[in-house]
Amino acid sequence: MKPEIRNLKAELLLSAGVCSLAWQGDFGKGVSTGSGVWSDPGANPCLLYGPVPTSGVSGNGSVTPQWKLGMVLYGDSAAEFVFCKLALGSTTDLLPGQAYQWDENFNLTLLTTSASVLNAEIGVLNVWSPQTAAGTYYAWVQRAGHAAVQAAASSIATGQAETTATAGQVKFLAAASHTAGTKSTGDVAAFGASSSITFTGTTTSGSPYVTNVVSGNANGGVADLTVGMAFTMTGFTNAIIAGIDKQGGQWRILVGTNTAGSYATNQNATASGSVTGTVTSHVVANLKRPTLSAQN
Repeated sequence: MKPEIRNLKAELLLSAGVCSLAWQGDFGKGVSTGSGVWSDPGANPCLLYGPVPTSGVSGNGSVTPQWKLGMVLYGDSAAEFVFCKLALGSTTDLLPGQAYQWDENFNLTLLTTSASVLNAEIGVLNVWSPQTAAGTYYAWVQRAGHAAVQAAASSIATGQAETTATAGQVKFLAAASHTAGTKSTGDVAAFGASSSITFTGTTTSGSPYVTNVVSGNANGGVADLTVGMAFTMTGFTNAIIAGIDKQGGQWRILVGTNTAGSYATNQNATASGSVTGTVTSHVVANLKRPTLSAQN
């Protein structure tokens, strides 16, 4: 398809994260050819495609990739996505905002200091898929635009990213402060420091929902939030956003447990009231086709 063509009827709502608002349809569908048929298949960057069935076994309804590896599609807010392959050797928690590198064949690997390769391209996966079974999958990885990126504590506003020992997590520091042994991820810059994303809401004792949610973003609503964010809030312990939806005219979040293997396990509030939440796992960053650019 021609990359400059996109379906204007299905605008991608981008803010801190691609999936931070209710998904409004797919994009990259090309042009309408009539009767609901489009010139190209639509794509959803919040969806994990697969798994690919074992050789000789029927697909049993599994999604078959419709795009070539390395294909690029474009969204709003200068977002770009690359179609890549993800092979999981065991059951894995996939959380939005995790950073990946890919090789010349577009095979994804979670970014860590020990496994990083200089000059490899870097992107962010926006998929929420706890306890994903071993297998071969495909996904659209964001390489440009605004994104919520998993970041280490002590990340600073306007900092440049470096690799860490934690898979999928980066740290934002001033260039002169980069940690020896890490690799710098050029062109991934933070807009805010750690714990700069806040929101307000209402808790009800015994309920796993925070209602009447309003983020600190100028756009209001849940514009700063995405599933997979860990946060602190009175009434919850070890909390993570496990779901976002809308009830009437108000946004609400479903609270899960921030423990590997239990992210989708709901937890109930122990107190009722109007409270403020502070995100502890992500910062909002700007991606500009980054690569692992330097050894620190």
